[in-house]
Amino acid sequence: MLSRPASAEPTLRRLRVLSAVALATFALIIAVITLWPGPPDPDGQSWLREFLRHGHAYGIPGWITFGRVEFASNIVMFMPVGFFGALALSRHRWLVVPAAAVASAGIETVQAMALPLRYGTVRDVISNTLGALLGYLLAAAVVAAVLRRARRGNRVIPAPAPVYR
Repeated sequence: MLSRPASAEPTLRRLRVLSAVALATFALIIAVITLWPGPPDPDGQSWLREFLRHGHAYGIPGWITFGRVEFASNIVMFMPVGFFGALALSRHRWLVVPAAAVASAGIETVQAMALPLRYGTVRDVISNTLGALLGYLLAAAVVAAVLRRARRGNRVIPAPAPVYR
């Protein structure tokens, strides 16, 4: 494994700080959405069901269902957790994925046991964890790009050979 170039450290440090702030912000937003006593937008859910029903009559593929849209939205909701969580950590970035899975399981347990208008499901834990994994992979690509750029900047470019006339 290649060592980190010193020139990458300031950029990685800035990324860690900004990502920690973004992670805290997203964690608060997700907590409000998922631990609210009722569904976040019951009218929106019924609107989406109605939209899909009409859309299927006008050409939206039948495989696009409310359940699949909800699954995809849970993935999207947890992608920032994986992304900013991985960037906020300086080492062991991969730990953000199991941490997100545990947090998601906790959220779903609270929904199932303490929030009578909410449903806690294993399916949501799976989609949330998948979102965190995708966010982590994106963060790994960003870190790799920062390190690659720093290594390129540290290369010594040989001077051209002198030309004798």
